[in-house]
Amino acid sequence: MKKRKNQPETDEVQEPKYVYSLDIGTTKIVMTSGYLCSDGKVEVCGYGQAPSTGVQYGMVINLQDTIDGIQIAKKQLEEATGQQVDEVFVGIAGRHIKSVTCSHSVTRINGRQQIIKKEEVSKWTSDMEQYEINSGSVIAVIPQNYCIDGTDTTRADGMVGQNIVATYQLITGDDFEIRKIVKSVTDSNLRMQKLMLEPLASSVACLSEEEKHNGVAMIDIGGGTTDLIIYKKGVPVYLRVIPIGGQVVTKDIQALGMTYEEAEQIKIEYGSCVPEKADKNHFITVRNSVYFARNVKINERDLALVINARVKRDILEPVKLEIEKSGFMNDIICVVITGGGARLNDIKSLSEFVLEKRVRIGIPGFGFTQTLEPALRDPIYSTALGLLSSACRYHGKPYEGNPVKDDNRWEEVVSTSDEESNDVDDDGSPGLIPSIMSGIDRLVKKMMKSLSDGSNEGVD
Repeated sequence: MKKRKNQPETDEVQEPKYVYSLDIGTTKIVMTSGYLCSDGKVEVCGYGQAPSTGVQYGMVINLQDTIDGIQIAKKQLEEATGQQVDEVFVGIAGRHIKSVTCSHSVTRINGRQQIIKKEEVSKWTSDMEQYEINSGSVIAVIPQNYCIDGTDTTRADGMVGQNIVATYQLITGDDFEIRKIVKSVTDSNLRMQKLMLEPLASSVACLSEEEKHNGVAMIDIGGGTTDLIIYKKGVPVYLRVIPIGGQVVTKDIQALGMTYEEAEQIKIEYGSCVPEKADKNHFITVRNSVYFARNVKINERDLALVINARVKRDILEPVKLEIEKSGFMNDIICVVITGGGARLNDIKSLSEFVLEKRVRIGIPGFGFTQTLEPALRDPIYSTALGLLSSACRYHGKPYEGNPVKDDNRWEEVVSTSDEESNDVDDDGSPGLIPSIMSGIDRLVKKMMKSLSDGSNEGVD
């Protein structure tokens, strides 16, 4: 947690529209604050963070522990910024998230004489939100392609045509799991503004528009799950959740005779995904281990062998299989790895070997001001910052005032790309994220109504 030394002088200029996001992860809960600047970039005001002890595999298991964590993060954020947080933009993930591809056919009367309007396209998408899913709900509807009188396109408005076949990717989630997230937020005395898919959020903060257009796969390795999202021609065309994350690597190391915290520290400081890069003559000593009355010594190369086996077999190879199943392997120009797992030493090299693609580590920063705190420029905050960026662009009113100049607002200033996020299309219409978010409103309202009506069996 860190506090900004300056906030805009509200007695001289308009008050910024502060927006708040909440990332309920398997290992940590992060709440952030920010606002949208007049140049379209997001200014981060502060953040609060707490350990996540009530979440497993991205799903809420213990509601009270999750509520306690949310309240700690909220208190830290309020102390850091001096702001009162009452509503949040919330991320959703977990192994219950699924995706399915569906088509919707439309016959337009006198279609060859009338231009397709944006309202028509929105209506087609809204129709898909009513798609019935067994024991689940549609979280998001992502347009993939439109076939208009036999001509394929990724954008239908502005064209003419009579027979339309629209293809969508429907992202679904388990109703019970969604209700637990909603209840955790509401019982923390917070209102839920919106619900957003966390893989989409991470991509907002880590991927450039050029990458999304040319073809990219983003792998978000979290504590409990690994999310895969593939972009082609600027839109997400494939999403999968693999029910294993970086926590399992830490637990493998813990089994060598140490605490979980010690294992996590050793993994980051001394571990490597490539055994050939490890020093076979170097031993790591864990002193006064709680499991043994003696020190624990681990060979650095043996440590690398443990990490390599788990990451390769249970994370990267399943990801490669999913990419092959998607049918987009040849469309992917590069792979971006983010999340806590991206901090593993030499994971870039191992990923390039397994996936046979060019790989880079995804550092969040796209669409933010240059004063973004250096500590936040870390893959572990990709989702939290992506949620905040999406929240600001969806809800935030641009702040027209000039922020107070102060070169020491953070410990250091790190430059970032000037490339903007996908908030507005080339024609000035709302972009992909807002259109997806509008579809989630219905689901959130339904869940909140079910809780207020008392129809939350098994959630209390």
